[in-house]
Amino acid sequence: WSPEQIAGRLKACPPKELCGATIGHEAIYRYIYESPYGHYLYHYLRKKNAPRRQKQYARKSQKPFILGRIFIGQRPKVINERARIGDWESDTVQFRKQKFCLSVQRERKSMLIRLSKVSNRASSETKEALTRTIESLPGDELIKSITFDNGGENACHIDIRDVYNIQTFFCEPYKSWQKGGVENSIGLVRQFLPRQTDLATIDERTIYEIQEKLNNRPRKKLDYLTPNEVIRQYL
Repeated sequence: WSPEQIAGRLKACPPKELCGATIGHEAIYRYIYESPYGHYLYHYLRKKNAPRRQKQYARKSQKPFILGRIFIGQRPKVINERARIGDWESDTVQFRKQKFCLSVQRERKSMLIRLSKVSNRASSETKEALTRTIESLPGDELIKSITFDNGGENACHIDIRDVYNIQTFFCEPYKSWQKGGVENSIGLVRQFLPRQTDLATIDERTIYEIQEKLNNRPRKKLDYLTPNEVIRQYL
């Protein structure tokens, strides 16, 4: 957990032995950087001040044509404002010099995530991962829409849309930052699975454990509740 998550969670849900005790996140940072243990602890901090993503840039390669796309500009206001639970974003995480990938889905309001190991970026593999995500959810009301980028692995969206009656939307070409929630979740996943990880050696149980560590992590946007707690309250 980040210092901010630790401080916020302590204030919101203190254990009995620490009831009434608080600490600011800045005090935790000072301890990390100034104490004799700082050299050890700072490695666990997330990178800060990451460069902003460019919103427009040119590429020579051309994106594959995907049938039936509805672009994000036509997405309903209720999705854009995160006014309800059930709207997801999807992306694929690649690893260095290998075909194995990770398919990642993230719910926009609760920040709940799902991770699936896939053999490659084929649309059939992504379709299978999306199917597992949908069928893992305890109720149809937890998934109403999915937003994708324009990678060829998402050509299966029509099948998912028609079988499960789910709306599908796409970022504008070369603007994957328009689904920033799942991009942020990928950054968290990279803490456990860096780019050089040999995903072929990672079993499904380990991937599930990583998924649930993230789903049981308090989030500032959720008033320091966890995604799993938000979903339980909703249900």
